Amino acid sequence: MDPHQLDSIKQEYHHLDSYYFNTAYFGPSPYSAKQKVARALQKELDPSFINYNTWMGISERTRQQISRLVGCSPDNITLSTSTSDIISIVANGFPFEKGDCVVAINRDYPSNILPWMLAQKNRGIQFESLELGKELIPTVKWLKEKLPANTKVFNISHVTFDTGKKVDILGIGKFCRERGILFCVDATQSLGGMPITSEELAVIDVLACSTYKWCLGPYGTAFAYFSQEAISKIQHTTGNWVVSPNSKVVTSLLEYTTETLPGARKYDRGQGSNMLANACLEAGLDIILEVGLEDIAVHNASVRDYFLENYPRKKFQLITPTDFMGNILSLKAVSSDSVTLERELKFRNIDVSVREGNVRLSFHLFNSKSQVDSLIRALDI
Repeated sequence: MDPHQLDSIKQEYHHLDSYYFNTAYFGPSPYSAKQKVARALQKELDPSFINYNTWMGISERTRQQISRLVGCSPDNITLSTSTSDIISIVANGFPFEKGDCVVAINRDYPSNILPWMLAQKNRGIQFESLELGKELIPTVKWLKEKLPANTKVFNISHVTFDTGKKVDILGIGKFCRERGILFCVDATQSLGGMPITSEELAVIDVLACSTYKWCLGPYGTAFAYFSQEAISKIQHTTGNWVVSPNSKVVTSLLEYTTETLPGARKYDRGQGSNMLANACLEAGLDIILEVGLEDIAVHNASVRDYFLENYPRKKFQLITPTDFMGNILSLKAVSSDSVTLERELKFRNIDVSVREGNVRLSFHLFNSKSQVDSLIRALDI
């Protein structure tokens, strides 16, 4: 990053009271969110003469921002509340036939498992969560051997929440295209800290992302990219007046129709033009778009690599495979308890997570090498 970008980030995060290495848990909003939310709150306090089209247009402005982030048309973006809700759209709307199978990876985040378990119960589909066994990540070769012949949907996280392993979504996506398998990717633990390339997006059918982590938005906001093929296949199964074309004209609301607004808008959450939540999300997306995903990815990798060059190796085992790294690192303490260590780090004003018995570190644009030095000193106790 250039000096101007670094200075801008420093100003936006001057309010952080800790050495924060926990974006994989909750990404802190930039300081500008406070001003944007304050303006939105004023509208909540006094909604006198709010223009209807301006109010309902809030969600479209957010959609435009997200489309720039993803690198697609706004028509391919839907606004939601969580990754679970997005995967549930697919689980409830995909035209399954008897004997069709959905596959995920066992021990993936519950958002990518539970909707399919319910679909198995309620829609009678087959669902399999594959065990990796000795495999570090699912490879195309491994999937060719393991995927059932009747697989219609494959769902996976781009970066795993617990160990930070980054999956080859380009290779897997190409394989799914060859097999006619709908490819669903959960980018919650990647997008915002690193880009999804245009080549990767071209082989993804549904890209889901909860925005309260690496996209630096508020809890309860999410979005998804739906490919044109996914839009044509996946039915709109919920009655929601906001996605009706008549919702745009307040004087025609009683002209009932099941037609929807174009593209992936038909899957939008209800009450998507939430002034407070969208104001906060807008601030997070603003800073990511201003700095740029490519520069953010380079910065995050440099901070991560600086840690890897200097952390006390005798005291910690690196769980995250070096060949499959994203922004998240997972460490296993050799002789101490991770929960106790987390408590000790908190005492030293360092915020991290413990997942599956390991210390999880996540590095984002506001982290610096000097902060990493403080983390390393605290770990070397």
